[in-house]
Amino acid sequence: MYAPSLLDPAAEELRLADVCGRGATEVAREARTLLGERFSSVTFMYVLMRAFEVEYTAACDASRWHEFHGGPRALSDADLEKLLAPWLDR
Repeated sequence: MYAPSLLDPAAEELRLADVCGRGATEVAREARTLLGERFSSVTFMYVLMRAFEVEYTAACDASRWHEFHGGPRALSDADLEKLLAPWLDR
């Protein structure tokens, strides 16, 4: 696990990025770019909660995005869009 001091700059950059009109998958890919080798399902959860005040349970669900994990519980891009819409559409 990474210390918050290593993740907070990426969360702040993501928060300040122009996400208006961009979907959750684009936000996730932007997070991947900002975090680089630190990008994982856990760090993605953290930056979502810090950057967009995503609730913990929703961030946990977002960590099941198919680009992290496969399997029957993986979220599709459409599922991720629907899940994060309340926070990204603000």
